[in-house]
Amino acid sequence: MEKIKNPKIIYLIAVMIILVGMIVTGIWKTNFSLDYKEHTRIDVYLGKDYNLEDMKQIAKEVFSKEKIRYKEIETFHDSLSVHVSSLTEEQLGTFKEKVKEKYELEETDNSIVTTTIPHYRIRDMVKPYIIPIIIATILIFVYVGIRYLNLGVYKVIGVLLLRIVVSEAVLASIIEIARIPVGIYTMPVGIFVYMLVTVLTVVGYEKQISKKKEEEKKK
Repeated sequence: MEKIKNPKIIYLIAVMIILVGMIVTGIWKTNFSLDYKEHTRIDVYLGKDYNLEDMKQIAKEVFSKEKIRYKEIETFHDSLSVHVSSLTEEQLGTFKEKVKEKYELEETDNSIVTTTIPHYRIRDMVKPYIIPIIIATILIFVYVGIRYLNLGVYKVIGVLLLRIVVSEAVLASIIEIARIPVGIYTMPVGIFVYMLVTVLTVVGYEKQISKKKEEEKKK
């Protein structure tokens, strides 16, 4: 990232993507993955071995139009949880009857329990990362400022900061525009982009330093 032939064009494209992302966000809500938006968890306690494929078949028959995720609760393979984006009382009743019939349960009131999982806010996802990122950023800026002092401390820090902010904004906008579900991998991807931009920028500064030293030797 030492030299960009048309930096203005690249930043213009980035600004356009960000603006489109803001418009999309304003019109439609952020698309969260099932685990991060409000949904219903159905805990199924069978007390006996079950076949996951059978449970999936039952769930698909009852909640055919909903997003579904499955997770084993116990290590004894006798219970699991079924996460459903939404369900009605009728669907729940049908699900209980099918499970009761399939596994010959006497009753399902205590064997099948539902819990409403609240919506996970973006600020809750970001919160654990705020302090570590701030500390890391300060250390990086201090290093960059000292290491590349000859290139202009304010310039090198300013360019790095601008690239980080723009790249993260573009990433967020692409996620919104493409309607990519925000979930467990969103923050790791954001951190990866942060690291990638930082490393490439520093590599560019190193090349500038080397070039400057060569020019000084020739003089």
